[in-house]
Amino acid sequence: MAKHTKTMAGEDSTARLEDIAQMRLGALSDDAILGLLAERRQLLEMQREYAARQKEEEERAARETKKREAQKAVQKKKVETTEALEALNQSISPEKDDEELLMLIARRQALEKQLVDLTAEDSRSDQAAMVEDVPTKPIDTAAEVVSAAKQKDVRTAPVSFAPEIAQPPTEAFGREVISKDDFNEGSTFHRYLEQLKNNTLSLGTLLQEMPLDAKKNKAFMLKVADIDPAYAMHYADQDTLKRDEDFNIRIASLKNPRHSGNALAEMLPEARTSKVILAAVKQDYLNIKFARPDMAEYDEMMSIAKKAALERVKDLKEATDIMLLIPRPLQQDTQFMQEIEHITASLRKEKTAV
Repeated sequence: MAKHTKTMAGEDSTARLEDIAQMRLGALSDDAILGLLAERRQLLEMQREYAARQKEEEERAARETKKREAQKAVQKKKVETTEALEALNQSISPEKDDEELLMLIARRQALEKQLVDLTAEDSRSDQAAMVEDVPTKPIDTAAEVVSAAKQKDVRTAPVSFAPEIAQPPTEAFGREVISKDDFNEGSTFHRYLEQLKNNTLSLGTLLQEMPLDAKKNKAFMLKVADIDPAYAMHYADQDTLKRDEDFNIRIASLKNPRHSGNALAEMLPEARTSKVILAAVKQDYLNIKFARPDMAEYDEMMSIAKKAALERVKDLKEATDIMLLIPRPLQQDTQFMQEIEHITASLRKEKTAV
């Protein structure tokens, strides 16, 4: 039926409309004329609907083409960056002097950051495509395609990993099973973690090469988060751990000793729940920028952030731009900013007196 309708809305409907236009209606009965007029209205409406569907399909195809081209460009750049990292690693050797080694390490850090940014850009592109395709493409299917595409570029590390123990899914979203393996001393995961600890300057490269079962292992990835929470969140499996609220809360509660980035920025937007943001604000009040007024704990978050910001301003020993220490949500609170201004005025007065 659908195929017949589509055909009628195309070539057959045009031919039928031409037939009606050439008919001598005067020779027909009233009922026949009324029937033809009704048929003509129906055919014209079908043509309009068909044209609209064609336009929508063309626009969708154009978006898909543009998305594929952008993804290919990012993938190409990721491959080039990975190859540059590998070549750079080969060039780092003991016979080089300290200055040259420091330059090479700085270059490697820059390439690792570039690879992280490219992967994040790829992820954002995938998520945007999933949102655009909601009316015609199930999100679960899109997520599987994204996951498969990402895994094409991940090489298997030359180590074996403990098998996953399947557990029933318990999260509010995401149907993939999260690996619940315990992290034991002397296990393969433990040995691999030691490798990460001993090669923190290559952390991004090592995590890029990590097998998928490691990226799904909650205990293991939390150990990685102790080294660098931003990297752990970035490389955690998108279909499992990134959708585990408890995992996200624990990551958000950690300080980043390497100052490599903000773990919240690496989370899926829908995974930044009220509880996750609250934990992040308790860890660093600047994370209030991720809070939304509609969140259940918003008032508590604002109270924590204001208290921490006031303490930070009071502890200032050197002149600095106060506004850099005040996130935008707090800047919008007039009474709070008046309190900040009072404190800074007192600090300026004390400095002048000295």
